[in-house]
Amino acid sequence: AAGTGPGTRSLVASSVDGLFRTLERLHAERAIAVRSAVAPGHAVRCRREDLDEMLGNLLDNACKWGRSRVEVESDVDGSSIVISVDDDGSGIDPAMAAKVLERGVRADEQVEGTGLGLAIVRDLAEIYGGSIVLSGSPLGGVRARLQLPTSE
Repeated sequence: AAGTGPGTRSLVASSVDGLFRTLERLHAERAIAVRSAVAPGHAVRCRREDLDEMLGNLLDNACKWGRSRVEVESDVDGSSIVISVDDDGSGIDPAMAAKVLERGVRADEQVEGTGLGLAIVRDLAEIYGGSIVLSGSPLGGVRARLQLPTSE
């Protein structure tokens, strides 16, 4: 569905809130605490279903790898909205951070998965003129930093 026709605008908070409800049910046995500090007015130039796909992959990974906490926040950076997803898991080897954005590459082969989720996030972000970067989180795990053009 990727494409940016006139008026393509998605509120980040609406996507995050809907995904939190779903992920809290999916990961209920782990009792992961999720917190959003996404500004209500932050909107990106992106179709809602594509934003949901990107954030869904990032949030699901954070819930899967986090120990007890996942936090999401948004900030304005020039003509972009930066969405940061943080978890308090064990983190990622810096040498693997860029590699796991490739199709089929996984940081841990012992855990169920296809290695496609982060590659899909990268591909969709690039279609919209954005980017995704993985790094260490202040919570101790991984920070996924998704940058997308603002809808303004």
